[in-house]
Amino acid sequence: MTSSERHLLPGQSRWDYSVQRYKSCRDVFCEPGLISIVFLACGRSDVTAKSLYSTIDSACMYKGEIEWIFVENGGSDENLALFERILGPRKVIIRQSNYGINEGLNQGWALSRGEFVMIHENDWECRHKKDFFSISRDIFNENHDVGIVQLRAINDPNENWGYNKPEYNPWSCTPEALQRAGISVEAQHTKAGHEFLKSKFPNGFHNNPIFIRKSLYRQCGPYPECILGSDPRHGESLYQSKVAKTEYATSHIGLELYYHIGKVTTKS
Repeated sequence: MTSSERHLLPGQSRWDYSVQRYKSCRDVFCEPGLISIVFLACGRSDVTAKSLYSTIDSACMYKGEIEWIFVENGGSDENLALFERILGPRKVIIRQSNYGINEGLNQGWALSRGEFVMIHENDWECRHKKDFFSISRDIFNENHDVGIVQLRAINDPNENWGYNKPEYNPWSCTPEALQRAGISVEAQHTKAGHEFLKSKFPNGFHNNPIFIRKSLYRQCGPYPECILGSDPRHGESLYQSKVAKTEYATSHIGLELYYHIGKVTTKS
């Protein structure tokens, strides 16, 4: 079996340059409308499977094209076998040593060809089966100032460090708290009628499940990789400052989708 046939589904033709959407796309690393999912896993194969299958349930509802990029970042044979079992017309598997979260995600970004990229670590579970891919695509297409769509549940008890803090999680704050912080949140609707939230605030980027425009990533560059032995969140904080300097706004999808399943509840 040749490499061009390896991931074909029954009845699917191999890549053909005469297909107009390939022929007219001059930027092969930014195919219009394509969604790339960069799924990063490091160990914990049971958590990985739970997380991945929860997203697949929603991805199966999406009628558009999806590209899966699996990054096996910790030498787990179980995770590798899981990724190999997943069927799809477009799939890439990267296996490498663990040099940190941002380094792994940068590897996925380097191979992604989507106009929109979903960042997905392996300890987040989607608990609302919904075609959020179409909703996110509509938010981007109808709001060109939006660079990030956040998918994390606002009321997740396992990820509450920014809860009620306007600079980190404005969606959870009262109008009075937002006014004191000088941050505004707008409730808007897509043309299909889905309500979502939009705001320009300093920490809209994070590594929790989000969609990002490739144009925003290109403007800010690869994720900074933290120095060995330092806080692994350092690179994320630095990237937040880069995103904040752009003109892009952040939106929240308006659904309680993803919950952190990688640690115990932190709320008392």
